[in-house]
Amino acid sequence: MKFALSGFDMVSDFYGSPHGIKFSIPGSQWFIVPALMSYFASEGFQTYFETLPEVILRRRANGAPLTVGNLTIEDKPEIVCLDDELIHKMKIKARYEAFEDSICVAYIGDRKQPDICHIENMRFAIPNSTTTSLGLAFKNYYEKECSYYGELREGTTICDVPHREIPQKIMNGQVDYGIMWNSEARHWKFKHYFPDIVKRKFSWLLLENAQSPAVELFQKIQSGVIDRYYSKYGYIIANK
Repeated sequence: MKFALSGFDMVSDFYGSPHGIKFSIPGSQWFIVPALMSYFASEGFQTYFETLPEVILRRRANGAPLTVGNLTIEDKPEIVCLDDELIHKMKIKARYEAFEDSICVAYIGDRKQPDICHIENMRFAIPNSTTTSLGLAFKNYYEKECSYYGELREGTTICDVPHREIPQKIMNGQVDYGIMWNSEARHWKFKHYFPDIVKRKFSWLLLENAQSPAVELFQKIQSGVIDRYYSKYGYIIANK
């Protein structure tokens, strides 16, 4: 399974030491990783993070190796954060309900907020529904409320790695609007809206291959000590 995207430094989605506790989390959470790693280090834990599109993340959690350039990463993650709708037939030791996020339309400048059901001829960037839960959530919404999703493919830009592609395309003026998570729009300070709330829930998972340090760190995650890092960006913390 290759992880590559023309024009982007994909090494920026890998953090820390390969000898540390191994995390795989959604790519859209990349901007939270430095704070998490700093906090974990203060507690005596060395960590390694991958920030990946959710479908790739799930494959990693199930043991698939990952190739980045000439590097192949074979070690399986020990702790993952994943969209609840993708959690099935996975070998886990423990699960902790974490938070929920909602999808939005992000943009910059003085633009109108178009009807989401009439964007087929507009310059939109949309996450790929086969690589991301964000793209799947939008596809499901569009087909339920609007029309056949396939009609969007001609006039829009489909992005396989949206957490890298879409913000840059908006800032560079390559598109006028982009579908992204509310948390991402808040991080980038983009204007954003959505005509109806579409939410997805995420959980922390401790995988069966997790070693003792990862088990200990997962217990800290379960205590809610890192919730504050997510609340800052508008994630709705799960009721405990």
